[in-house]
Amino acid sequence: MACLGLLRPREGVLVPFIITDPCIDTKDQACVSVCPVDCIHFEDADRMLYINPTECIDCGACQPACPVSAIFPEDAVPDASKKFISINELWYTDKAAARAQVGGGSAAAAPAAGADAGHSPAAAPAAAAAPAAKAAAKVDETPPILQVPATKGVHAPSISAYTLPPASGFISLAIFAVTFALMFIQPGPALLVIGGAVPIGATVMLLLPVSLVFLLIFLRTQMRDLSFFAARQRRQTGKWRGVGLEWRRNEESRRYNLVETVNAIARERFAFPNVENPDLRTYVNLPEPTMAIEPRGTGEKVFPDIVAVSYPGNYPVAVAQVESKETVTLDQARYVWSKLQNKDAELYLYVPTGSLARAKDYAKVAGMKNVKFRTWRWTPNGMVVREL
Repeated sequence: MACLGLLRPREGVLVPFIITDPCIDTKDQACVSVCPVDCIHFEDADRMLYINPTECIDCGACQPACPVSAIFPEDAVPDASKKFISINELWYTDKAAARAQVGGGSAAAAPAAGADAGHSPAAAPAAAAAPAAKAAAKVDETPPILQVPATKGVHAPSISAYTLPPASGFISLAIFAVTFALMFIQPGPALLVIGGAVPIGATVMLLLPVSLVFLLIFLRTQMRDLSFFAARQRRQTGKWRGVGLEWRRNEESRRYNLVETVNAIARERFAFPNVENPDLRTYVNLPEPTMAIEPRGTGEKVFPDIVAVSYPGNYPVAVAQVESKETVTLDQARYVWSKLQNKDAELYLYVPTGSLARAKDYAKVAGMKNVKFRTWRWTPNGMVVREL
């Protein structure tokens, strides 16, 4: 099986991945589509998705696909989200209990009420403990995530717009065929003789430039279609450039390096507010989400790596997504990049040096147009970002 090449054992033990609280009321299904063993499930009554810990093969494919960074290896779940380790497992044995914990712990409230009814002397201590419990819960609450207002008039591109050939190609080919046939059927009176033996008729002299123009139009339209076809194919790589085996670094190292890269780009390229732009603010969603955007007015929260907004109002003016070499994939383009593009805020994609051609191919297949590419790499002197 192809998915076996992605197994990432730690000391011989597979560590399952855990979905945590950023998934609540988001339920983006990009992780479901990339899971090679279909171990991520949910039902309509659920507020989030759940990973089956006994079926997860520790491949790590779901983590970069999650747009809200809600997925972590079990041994790397943040302390504030540790309870979701048991919630993910509980859902597969008692869905109602798991939903109660996600919804605020209503399942625990019923036994407490029953205990008070059966033991009236303990009612007072329980009532006295309630304010303290509420105060502790408030301390543990994560700060609310800001959300950018929906951008109006922006819609996902229609799939047919990128798969159906343009009508201009058929029209130009038909005109070329008609003119070419007329030149043979009715060449007209000879106006020019080449080599003393080959007469060139008036119809040929008139229609030949016209037919060549429409032939060029046809070829131009076909080049566009062929570029989409080529973008869907795997690029040929010279053997001297390839490596002998597939290798994937562990998710902790990748995420640590990605956080460093995102913050370096934010400091260098999106240092807002500044003297020139005092009304702009920059938010970085790594290592924790802080600013969500709603690009198409659907109510869905999306967390790009960097968001620059105008203040007050929190209207997006620039969005940046930073990728590592493992996440420059076609699924990432379809399910993450395509959701971030809109006409009012520039979308910048930062990809590792050497991954630009693949990134452009995937963006083209995903139907993306309003996007600007940048490449990044680390050097002994710091980060180098190349603008294209």
